[in-house]
Amino acid sequence: MIVTGTQIPELCLHDSMANVLDKWKSLSRNNKISAIAIVGLIVFSIGYVGIGYVVASQALAVNPGCGMWAENTPSDWDSDDDWESFEPWPAAEERVEIRRDFDASSYQMDSYEDVTFSPRGNSDITLRGWYVEVDPDAPVVIQTHGMPMNGKCKPEMLLMQGYLAEGGINTLSFDLRNYGDSDVVGDYFAVGQIEYKDLLGAYDWLIAEKGYQPGEVGMTAFSAGGGAAIAFAEEPGIGAMWLDSAVLDFPLVVRNELSRMGFPTIFAGPGITVGGWLAGVDLDGRSPMEAADVAGERPVFLTHGKDDPRVSIVHSERFEARMLENGGDVTTWYVDDRAHVDAIWGESDTYKSNLISFFDNALSSE
Repeated sequence: MIVTGTQIPELCLHDSMANVLDKWKSLSRNNKISAIAIVGLIVFSIGYVGIGYVVASQALAVNPGCGMWAENTPSDWDSDDDWESFEPWPAAEERVEIRRDFDASSYQMDSYEDVTFSPRGNSDITLRGWYVEVDPDAPVVIQTHGMPMNGKCKPEMLLMQGYLAEGGINTLSFDLRNYGDSDVVGDYFAVGQIEYKDLLGAYDWLIAEKGYQPGEVGMTAFSAGGGAAIAFAEEPGIGAMWLDSAVLDFPLVVRNELSRMGFPTIFAGPGITVGGWLAGVDLDGRSPMEAADVAGERPVFLTHGKDDPRVSIVHSERFEARMLENGGDVTTWYVDDRAHVDAIWGESDTYKSNLISFFDNALSSE
């Protein structure tokens, strides 16, 4: 028989398959079971990592800079937003309207200071913020933003800063690492596992550079910035905490995000594990719930829209329950017919009143 060049690969493949089949037939029953188990484990591991990567890379990827809000400052900003991003969510038209039609002219601040500092324990990273002082004898509140495209430039951050300034309370609003104008040192958000040290750096700067005393500094956090509640657990000098639509239970929010992206919630485990590999930290290593355990007499205010489809109100409810179990001082305002970070816009008078009175009563100042 004459064998052409094109037939040689086919013959080699046939011989290889025959050898594999012969080898398989020669294996004992136990060895066959072991081989199947090993192959199954390999396939499962590849699938586990692959699914985890898809989930984690979509949910945790950072988006440096301030995007469309890059020109915003405390003295010159508006409520303009990416209106198309609201469309996938319920009540999108009303949610856009309460922001688009909001008159922000009363909340332009006369002056502010550009400041820089580093996370606690890491002088290699530079964080950038805006310090607004309206009364040298007043307490101060540190503001923490959420994700993905976000920062001190985001309209709700500036509106809260304006509310507090009107109430005679000083503020420090800043960009977490990898956001806004702060240093970019990674590609993924660590949901507070690392970023809480950024807030502690802000606290240390206020104590060292502005002369505040422990108990005169409060904190706020929006949405995914809720991971910064770990800082409240870590630093007893932070005298009070306000959380709006906050992520406080990371496994729960992963399940929420999986549902939003159309994945079964059973993939939460791979998402958390691989997300940790990407971010370089155990994403479930510490929990914002720690703050509820060690708050002591320090007051906490929780506000959340009852119709929030992005971060379930269950986050706040679980934190509230944990605070009460520990005999903590917790106040809640769960807002009817409002979704994610909507109350600050749609219930502005009540929001401002609650915010100012909370910190007025909670923070000591000489």
